[in-house]
Order: sequence, then C-alpha cells, then structure tokens
Amino acid sequence: MNTPARATYRYDPFAAEFRADPYPAFAALREACPVHRYVLPAVEVEKINSNPLVARPTAEFYSISRYSDVLAGVQDHNTFASGQGPGPERAQPPDGVGMLISADEPHHARQRRIVVQAFNPRAIEALRPELAAICDRLIDGFAEDGRVDLVPRYTVQVPIEALSLMLGVSTDDRDKFKRWTDDTLKAFGGDPEAYEASYQSLMEFTEYFMAIITERRAALDRGQTPPDDILNRLLHADYGDRPFTDPELIMCIQVLLVAGSDTVNHAIGNGVHLLLTHPEARALLEREPERWGLAVEEILRFESPAQALFRNTRTETEVAGCPIPADAKVRMLFAAANRDPEVFSDPDSFRIDRDPKEIRKHVAFGHGIHACIGAALGRALMEYGLRSLFTRLPGLRLDPDNPARRDLGRFHTRSWETLPVVWAVD
Repeated sequence: MNTPARATYRYDPFAAEFRADPYPAFAALREACPVHRYVLPAVEVEKINSNPLVARPTAEFYSISRYSDVLAGVQDHNTFASGQGPGPERAQPPDGVGMLISADEPHHARQRRIVVQAFNPRAIEALRPELAAICDRLIDGFAEDGRVDLVPRYTVQVPIEALSLMLGVSTDDRDKFKRWTDDTLKAFGGDPEAYEASYQSLMEFTEYFMAIITERRAALDRGQTPPDDILNRLLHADYGDRPFTDPELIMCIQVLLVAGSDTVNHAIGNGVHLLLTHPEARALLEREPERWGLAVEEILRFESPAQALFRNTRTETEVAGCPIPADAKVRMLFAAANRDPEVFSDPDSFRIDRDPKEIRKHVAFGHGIHACIGAALGRALMEYGLRSLFTRLPGLRLDPDNPARRDLGRFHTRSWETLPVVWAVD
C-alpha cells in the first residue's frame, strides 16, 4: 500500500520549473515516492484528450522512477503494454495495430524482425563515411562565420540529412521532411490547429513516399538495380513470408523519421552544452579521443533526450509496494532511472571517465522488446556530430551575448530551443 510519503508527495510533471530542471524532483521521487499517481487538472485533461486518435479519456497516470523498477517494467511487456502509444493519451492506432513503439505482440515482433533486416548495426557501420561527410558539409556552411545557433543549422539538420539519405529523399525536399516531423510531434499537445497541420502533413508525407515506392518497384520490374538503402531493404524484407503492406511501410517510415530525427537532434544539443560547460571532460577528450564513444554514453545517461515513455497496464499490478490498477497509463522515467545512486556512482556528476560497464547500464534507448531500433544510428550520429564540431571549430564556446534557451514546451524530451555558440576564425 502507499506510505504517507507516497500519498502526500507533491509533484507536477507539467510545471515549468520542473521542466527547467527535473532532476531534483526525480531524486525526491526515487527516495520518497517511487510510484507516483498524478491526477491531471482539468486543463490538461482537456488538452490531452482532444487528440482525434484518443480512444477514451485519460484522467490520471503513474510515474515510476527507480532504475530497478523501470527496468523490470519495460522488460515485462505482458503487464506493461504499448498499444495505447508512448504518450499520456490513450491513443488508438488508425489500423488498430500500431507500429513498433505503439504495437504489442504478436504484431510488434513481426514488425521489428522486418525492420531489423533493414536497420541493423552492420548497415549503419557501412554508412559511417557518409554520416561523417554530412556533418562536415553542414559545418562548412557556417565555419567561416564565427558564430551560429546550432539548433536550426546543425543539431536539427544532422539527423534529417542522415535519414533523408537512408530513405531516398531528394536534397531539395529535406525542408519538407523537417516540417512533416515537426507537425507530427506538435499534434500531441491539444491544439486543434496542430492536429489539422499534422493531418495535412501526413497526407503529403504519404503521397511523397508512395511515389518513391511506386518508382522503386517499377525500376525493379524494368530490371534496374535499386539503391542499396534503408527504404529498399524495408520494401523487400519480410518475416514469415509476409512483407510490409503499403500502409505499414508508410507508418514504419514515419516512426523512424520522427523518433530518429527528434531524439538525435536533442542528444547532440545536450552533448554540445555539456562539453562546453564541463571543460575537464572536453580536455580529456582532446587528450584521449578514443573516449568519444564513452562520452556519448555518458551524455545519454546524464541528459537523456527521451526523458520518459508511457505504457499501459493490462492487469492490476504492484511496483515498489504500490498497487497500480489495470488499464492505467504508466510513465517510465528513463531520465530518473539514469541518475539512480543505487546503480550509478555520483549520478549527478557528468563524468566521461566512468567505468564503461557502469555507463552502459543506462536506459536512454529503452530496454526490452521496445529498445530503440535506431540506437546504432543514434550513437554514430552523436559521435560524428559532436566530434566534428569540437575538432573543426577552434575555441568553440557558448555565445556570451546570446544565452542558450531550453525548450520547455516539450513533455517527453530534454532539449534546447536555441544553442548559440562562437569560435575563433582565422
């Protein structure tokens, strides 16, 4: 049963002060209220449940904050299902099944086995020279200027350019790609105009990719060799003699686009800010560049770009002695778990010299059957994106005249709205 501390602890996940610095609240939750029940105020109930894809209203949700409980929860997909989507909404997929992050078994297993064939670490390894070239090309666009806001010119562009390349998107159309992503993400906020924009973008997105898919199939029929990219592998991969249908293909591409571009954008921005505000870590990387891989893992642990995702309980359950009813929305706090002192020594310190075994215990990419399928790509883009910046821009530092500004409008993510920097130009 709930202890007095659990019953009376005050925690508002929508409050601006929490979003600005969530970690003191996470520490208090782990200590006093490892399973927190939040009753939504009327304004949030109206916003969340106005989404057209909502099947029925959400009036409350639970947050789990301790590492051991989060890990156990995401591994137990029979109790903590994903079919109502990763947000607080009780979303109902248009096809009744969902795709990857919002699908349950047995559908999820088939989808993942198809995508794994196209999106495996070996394929990402082969892309590394092109990923490095993307970062260099973007830096070339502002290297002589001496100052830039990295968010629109770099952190957003790195994953968009990479995913565009992998999905066969023309260079001229990549601004559309970004708009479609933004419109999809904004749809989960209770704004009717955002829903309308999201719907329009989905129609454009579907028409655009169906044209590419149709042309790929026609070229194959003509005996032409198609490009060896992620899109082509998705077109021809199958599991159990059943490839993706066209609607499944579109949903899969949309999930990869939205989840991949948004998370990597935030992760690179977080990494830049951490290294610019922790000179000892930056100096260590300059002396020992072989540590870049570990630096990426510590950035993911310390400032998890996806702070949390939701599950829904299929049956009544209990976590840390607290009962959770059936059909409850449950928020798995990855960012809180990643600073649990039971697992990470001195967890509120950013240290790239941690024991590699300790750093790699983080759950920034999730865990279990829904672990991020694009983790290998995300890590590669973070490493190249950060390393290229710090190697090519001498004296890189935060712009003293234009302070960086956190994006406090996002419920799920930890990110920067602006990240102005300056450096020396010969």
